[in-house]
Amino acid sequence: MDMYRNDREKETERERMPYVQVDTNLWAVMRYPKDRPVAMIQGLANRDNVPLFFVMTWHPEPSKRRVVSQHDTLEEANGSVLWDTSTVTQTSLANAGPANGRR
Repeated sequence: MDMYRNDREKETERERMPYVQVDTNLWAVMRYPKDRPVAMIQGLANRDNVPLFFVMTWHPEPSKRRVVSQHDTLEEANGSVLWDTSTVTQTSLANAGPANGRR
């Protein structure tokens, strides 16, 4: 079952939850901060040749990455990686207030 109603909705979700293919079966998941990945997705097939997608913690050294979840599709795996909204919250709090800058 497709979790999107149409192709436009699927593309919008991909823009909102970006990931970048860096190798044949490896994707870097980009969130905040935008200068480095927050997770990696590794695609593998099991004995029955069924594709599986493993979400791993990010580390520049591949041997230090750890699997945190397994999914049936790339989109599900990407969707499981949440945004760290603390950066946005801190920026909002610092910039919130009256237009004249007085509190």
